[in-house]
Amino acid sequence: MTLFSDQIIVINQNWTNDDGTHDGGVSTGTGFTISWQRGPINIAGRNGAFLIEVLEACFSQLEYFQNSGYKSQENIDALNYLDKCIERLKSRRERRATEGTLGTHQPDQSK
Repeated sequence: MTLFSDQIIVINQNWTNDDGTHDGGVSTGTGFTISWQRGPINIAGRNGAFLIEVLEACFSQLEYFQNSGYKSQENIDALNYLDKCIERLKSRRERRATEGTLGTHQPDQSK
C-alpha cells in the first residue's frame, strides 16, 4: 500500500505466512525504513521493530519540537493521541503477558 499525503509518500509492504498469519513487512519513506518484526519472538527471536517502539520514537521527536521553537496546539494534540496509543499498546502487552500469549501468534482472548 502506498500512502500519499501532501507530497509525502509512504510505502508499506505487509507480509503473511501461508496460513494467513501476519509475518512482518517493511515501511519506507524519505529518510526512513522500518523493518517490522517477522514471526513470534519465541520462535524467530527479535528481528524487527514493534509499533510501540516506533510510536515512542515519534512521541520523543514531537516532544522535542514542542519544547523548542516549534510549539503548537497541534503538537500538543498529537502528543496526547500518541500517548494514548502507546498506553493502549502497553496495556495489550501486559494483558498478553498475563495470558501467556505475549511473543506468540496466538490470537487475543479478549476480542
